[in-house]
Amino acid sequence: MQKLRILWVDDEMEMLKPFVLFLAERGYELTTVSNGTDAIARVVAERFDLVLLDEQMPGLDGLATLQEIKKINASLPIVMVTKSEEEGIMDRAIAGQIADYLIKPVNPNQIIMTVKKIFQADEIRQNRIGEEYARFSAQLNQRIFDDPDWDDWTKIYRDICRWDIVIDEINDPNLSQMHFLEKRNSNTEFCNYIGDNYSHWISSDERPNLSFDLVSQHLMPALEEGKPVYFVILDCMRLDQYFAIEPFLAELFDIDLSLYYSILPTATPYSRNAVFSGLLPIDIARNFPEYWTNNSDNDNSRNRNEHQLLDAHITDLGLQLDPPSKYVKIFNIEEGNFVLRKVDTWNHEKLVVLVYNFLDLLAHHRSRDQILQETIPDEEALRAFTRHWFMHSAFYETLRQIANQDATVILSTDHGSIRVNRATQTIGDRDTTVTVRYKEGRNLTCKDRHAVHVKQPSDFGLPAKNIVDNFIFAKDDYYFVYPNSYHQYQRQYNGTFQHGGISMEEMILPLAVCRSKK
Repeated sequence: MQKLRILWVDDEMEMLKPFVLFLAERGYELTTVSNGTDAIARVVAERFDLVLLDEQMPGLDGLATLQEIKKINASLPIVMVTKSEEEGIMDRAIAGQIADYLIKPVNPNQIIMTVKKIFQADEIRQNRIGEEYARFSAQLNQRIFDDPDWDDWTKIYRDICRWDIVIDEINDPNLSQMHFLEKRNSNTEFCNYIGDNYSHWISSDERPNLSFDLVSQHLMPALEEGKPVYFVILDCMRLDQYFAIEPFLAELFDIDLSLYYSILPTATPYSRNAVFSGLLPIDIARNFPEYWTNNSDNDNSRNRNEHQLLDAHITDLGLQLDPPSKYVKIFNIEEGNFVLRKVDTWNHEKLVVLVYNFLDLLAHHRSRDQILQETIPDEEALRAFTRHWFMHSAFYETLRQIANQDATVILSTDHGSIRVNRATQTIGDRDTTVTVRYKEGRNLTCKDRHAVHVKQPSDFGLPAKNIVDNFIFAKDDYYFVYPNSYHQYQRQYNGTFQHGGISMEEMILPLAVCRSKK
């Protein structure tokens, strides 16, 4: 291993000889100079891993030397050594991006500890986190072995997503691979649990909050407080994506986070309509046939009447809004900027509904766009991209404006997405839906271990186009392909983010009730 090279800049050269010997015995190579000018020349001519820089020197002092060295090599760690703890001096040093500082008299062990903190902190942290993850992994396997119910599964998935964020920060490929395998194993058991229990949820009160409970269980209590309420849906936001932006939300709001389950299919035409209407799809089709079309599964048909469904739902719950609710759907930058310009005028509204489609559009476009595929190759990149978008979005600025109002924000989503990695063959007729995580059609066949087969759609609260219609839902990270187009579908969809099927990522979703700190 190459020796760590340290440059020590101090005008009291005789005082440094014991340190040179001490550090040399421990494998460090120490070079000493007595002034800032010589230090700058050495940094230009040689490679150093660390600079110990005296703050008080004749001629070019420590702060001036610091600035010049940073111009030469901005990434070179510099430790300021000073006799003074004067606040102004240290503020200027810290602003100059020092890695640490030491107060004279300095003892050799302090230097060793500083070096370890700078150069070995990541390794020490990785080792500690690795040990913690090993304990988490053992506990996770025990929790799954203990036959978890729906509430246990929400806690399991929440903990998994918290670990997503921690592992992103330390960038350990081995730990990332281990975590991926733990998630896949957990998803396999979760999908089996959903296959065994979902139909019972539809006909029972012994169940988690589902999509059609959001308005009655969360929105209505907020409206009854009498303050303005912003009901915000970020289409296709996974729990780990929410955690990626939560620190920025927490700067603006006090947050009460809960989790709920999306209905099946975990797709916008079904799940978001259920959110706004308070109904299962079979009941929407029955009670509002004019709002439920059978000829398309895209957002522009079945989701064009969300506002009307929401208003009808709120009225059914016994509340008459005056003024009526305001509904805005945001697809692009111009519409986002429109909301930002108008939000200050909405502080007397009872209910403002904002539906942001960016994350859903991102998932759909990524499957067709080579640049996005390279930019967002995996889940870690998806979280980073989500954070970057949020930090620079009109949506974030809109939330800043709302935080200055005496208002409540209910932030949630309609479904998540999963990165699909495994193809499974299915057979259906020509009228079968083209979606890859769920299919509706006649005489559908697929491998049972890869999908849940629903022969009676009404068992899952779903309408059927005809008496022989059935549904299949992909489990885990599988996606459906036809035998005669197997390799074409693999090239098109493998590694893309999809939704509509059964997985923790698609089904277990965040709901954050946010109240301003002001």
